[in-house]
Amino acid sequence: MARLLTTLLASATLLTHVNSLVAPQKPLLNPNPNPNPSKHRYGDLEIDVDFDFDVERSPSLSPPPIDEEGGRGRRPKRPVPRSCAKAPVVPGDRRSFKGEFTLMNFNAEWMFVEGGTGGVICPGRGCPWKSPEMAQRHLRRVANTIASLGYPDIVHLTEVEGCTALEQLITVLESSFNATAGLYKPYLIPGRDSATGQNVGLITKIDPTQDLIRTDERAEYPIEGSTCEWSDPDEPKWLYGSSKNYLARFVVDGIGFMLSGNHFLAFPDKRDRCEKREAQAAVISKLVSSHLSTRATDEVIVLGDLNDFDEEVLDAAGALDKPISKALYTLRHSTDPPLYNLAHMWEEQSERYSNWFDRNGDCKDNGGDEHTLIDHILVSDGLRKRVVETFPFHNYTQFCGKIDSDHWPLFVRFDTSAII
Repeated sequence: MARLLTTLLASATLLTHVNSLVAPQKPLLNPNPNPNPSKHRYGDLEIDVDFDFDVERSPSLSPPPIDEEGGRGRRPKRPVPRSCAKAPVVPGDRRSFKGEFTLMNFNAEWMFVEGGTGGVICPGRGCPWKSPEMAQRHLRRVANTIASLGYPDIVHLTEVEGCTALEQLITVLESSFNATAGLYKPYLIPGRDSATGQNVGLITKIDPTQDLIRTDERAEYPIEGSTCEWSDPDEPKWLYGSSKNYLARFVVDGIGFMLSGNHFLAFPDKRDRCEKREAQAAVISKLVSSHLSTRATDEVIVLGDLNDFDEEVLDAAGALDKPISKALYTLRHSTDPPLYNLAHMWEEQSERYSNWFDRNGDCKDNGGDEHTLIDHILVSDGLRKRVVETFPFHNYTQFCGKIDSDHWPLFVRFDTSAII
């Protein structure tokens, strides 16, 4: 773990230097199971490893290869990134219950099975899962969480290695958790995170109506109205983009909507990363606007691990989690009226969290201000009016060395039967 932290921090420092130069029964769900959780620790630092490189701008900055022992040298054979983004000619709909659809947003934490394509070998000594066996145990825990939520119709997943990991997850759901064979299909388009090799993807019972796409556009930062208070406003602007994103379009019971899946740059309290996350939000906001310019009647869902707080929704940590960026503000104002954060509907502030931040470093979840909300589901007004239920699913306890994800999923059920 210490070697991983050293490697990634060194790579991030190098980048900063260069930038300075240039069919189940319908489930009855309990929204408030165990409210007791944790986040990953590397050495003496609690860290969400997500060094999001702007690889188009700096293609030579990928970290040097790391061998299986964690040292520099010749890397073992690694998988080639593979796309499974193509939509079928006739989209299928394998939902058990028509007239509604359910959605899950889940950072599965390093859901890797083949070693990865970035600067970290996973499974291996450099990632949380030290062996293939440990990675498979983790995959089963991810599957267990999905099954516990009644097999949601669309499952967005963050920190995914690639299509093979999604396919293996589906296999585990079918072989060990009684999911109907062929119920889910995987969709993923490889991103450009050369540091971690992580991607965003989904498994779904509802096929998209067109191939998944992603954007490589970049936005100038600091953006207009930035609240980061980092760069000198008289200095030239820089460019930054989103390495992990996709856009999928679905039609459910006659309702068309776009789904934007994302994983933004980590560390919501660090001002030097704040401006880049704002730029990522600006890129995705532009993607939403571009889609609506040709599909004006579509509804919108923007979700993922956005690695930031929402100034409109006080999470379980309270005032400590006041955002320093306007990333969420920018995303919400992609549409008119603005997108709505479903966390508004979670009445108990103490339940508004999706991640454990071990503030005192004791490897114990002390609740309260160690519970933060950095994963979000934002929806357009038409979908907001269709929400039947939504909640964060706190179904396991966190601690250092746990095998579950260091995040908890968010869930929502929409009524698609009514005419609104």
